[in-house]
Amino acid sequence: MKKFLTLIGITCLLYSCNKGGSNLTMEKEISLKLGGQKIIPVNDKSTNFSLLSQVYFEKDEHSLYIHLNYFDSEPNYLFINSFEDPALDMVLEFESEGPNGVGSVTEFYFHSYDSIFLVDRYQYLVSLADSSGKLKRSYRLKSNSSNMPDEDSVLPYSTSKARMFVRGKYLYIPCIPDTDPFNHKYGRENLLMKLDLETGDYSTLLGYPEWYQDGKYWGGPDHVTPSITRLDDLNKVLVSFPLVDSVYLLDLKTEKMKPYFWMGSSNIESPVPIKYEDNQSDIARRFQLGTDYYFSINYDPYRKEYWRLFYKQYDEESIDKMLNRESGSPNEKSIIVYNENLERIGEFDFEKSWRGNGYDLVFFEDGAYFSSTPDSIEDQMIFRQLIIN
Repeated sequence: MKKFLTLIGITCLLYSCNKGGSNLTMEKEISLKLGGQKIIPVNDKSTNFSLLSQVYFEKDEHSLYIHLNYFDSEPNYLFINSFEDPALDMVLEFESEGPNGVGSVTEFYFHSYDSIFLVDRYQYLVSLADSSGKLKRSYRLKSNSSNMPDEDSVLPYSTSKARMFVRGKYLYIPCIPDTDPFNHKYGRENLLMKLDLETGDYSTLLGYPEWYQDGKYWGGPDHVTPSITRLDDLNKVLVSFPLVDSVYLLDLKTEKMKPYFWMGSSNIESPVPIKYEDNQSDIARRFQLGTDYYFSINYDPYRKEYWRLFYKQYDEESIDKMLNRESGSPNEKSIIVYNENLERIGEFDFEKSWRGNGYDLVFFEDGAYFSSTPDSIEDQMIFRQLIIN
C-alpha cells in the first residue's frame, strides 16, 4: 500500500459516462477575480502548507483554522489559528507513546475541544482526545493485531478533499484499500469507513461508479480516490471521482450511491489508460502528470453553490523536467460552479500567478477563500477571496 501511496503527490485524470450534460445553462459574461484577504501567522513549529486542514466555526460564528503538520513531529502538534483574533491562537500537543499516546498522527477531525479524533494511519488507530492531550478512548481499525496490509483491510486517508466527519454516534473516515482497487476491478465498497463510537465496531461503504469497472487500470490514489463534501442534509454527502464528469450523492442511511448531476469541464481530454504492470514506472508517473482530472468537490453552505476544482495536465517540457526531479511550469486549473438549482454558473480559470493551494478552499459568509502564499513568505498564511462577477 505504501507503494500505492507514493503516487499521490502528482496528478491524474478523468472522463465521463455522462457527456450529455443536461444541467447546462447559458453562461453569462462573468469572471473570477480576487477580492480581499485574511492572514494568519505561522507558528515556528509549523509549515505554511498542509494536506489536511479544517475550518471550525464556534457558536458565535468565530472561525478557527486548524491544521496538522505535513511532516512527523514529537510530540504531535495541532495548530489552531483564529481568523479574527490572533490572541486566541494555540498549539495543542499530543504524546505519541505512554498512557496518553496516540501514535504518529497522520490526520485529524476537530469535533470540539473535548472531542478531537486523531488517526495514526499505519497503526490503523483512531484516538479520541481532548484539547489538554488526555486520551479518552482508542479504536482499532483492523480485524487482527498485525499492522501489515492484507486483502480486506483499508487505510484511513483524510485530506482536505475528503475530511472525516461525525454523524450521530458514527465517525466516517475516508479510506483507501490496502491492496490496489484494480485487483478487484474497482468492484468493492471500501472507500469510506463507518466507525461506531460506542461499540468500536466498523464497516466500510462507498464504491466506484460503473465507469471505473471496465477492466482498465486507472492509476494511483490521485486518479481513483474520491473527494467528499458534506451538504445541508446531514444524511447525505456529495462524492466526486477524479475521472468522471458526473458527481454522485451518497445516502448515509441507505449507504447507497447514485448519480446526482453532470458537472464536467469544457477543457477535459479523454484519458489513455496504462497497464497495471507499469504502476511503479516512469510510465505511471508520466500518466499522472500528463492526464486531466477533477481535484475536488466543495459545497458552499452560505450561497448554496457547488464548486469543483479541475486540474489540467502539465505540458510535455514540464513533465520531462519533473521526471528528472527538476521544477516545471505550473499546470492550468479551473473552477466549475453550479447554483443550488444545479444550474451551471460557469467555469473559471484559476490564474497561475495566484499560486493557489487546492487543499485550502474554504467558505465564509463573505465569500470563498483559498490559501495563496508566496515562497518568500514563511511566517504567514494568506487567504485570498474569490469573487464571481
